[in-house]
Amino acid sequence: MRTISTLCLALIVLLNACKKDDEAKFASAEGNWTYTTSDGKISVDFTLVKSGTTWNVTNPVIRVDGTAGNAEVISSGVNPPAIQSIRINANDAKLTYDYSIEFDNATVNSDFTQITVPGGTYTWPIDKTNNLANITITRK
Repeated sequence: MRTISTLCLALIVLLNACKKDDEAKFASAEGNWTYTTSDGKISVDFTLVKSGTTWNVTNPVIRVDGTAGNAEVISSGVNPPAIQSIRINANDAKLTYDYSIEFDNATVNSDFTQITVPGGTYTWPIDKTNNLANITITRK
C-alpha cells in the first residue's frame, strides 16, 4: 500500500512539472491583429507579414456596427517595432459608405502581443470623424 501511495505522489509531482505554459510566445510582429473602438461601432482585423526585409499589412477586414465588409489598407513606414501609419477603409457595397480607421505612430511591444498607438481617427456615423487616444491593438 505504501508503494502505491509513493507512486501516486510521484505521478502527481511529475504531471505538475509537465504543465503547459498558458501564455503564448511570439518571435516577431508577424501575425493577426485586431482592434475595436470603445463604442463598438468600428472594428478591424489585419495581418502583419514580412517578406524579405519588407513588411506589409494584409488581409484587412472592417466591421461597421456589426456588419463585416471587405476593406482596403494603406500603410506607410511599417518596420516593427515602429509603424508610421495604417489606414483601413471599407470597400464594400454592404457598408454603403467608405468608413475608415487610421492608426498613427504605432509601436509593437517587446513580446509582440500588443501594438500601442497614441492617436488615430475613425469615421462613424457617415461623415463624422472621431478621435482616438491611447489605443491598444491586440494579437489575435
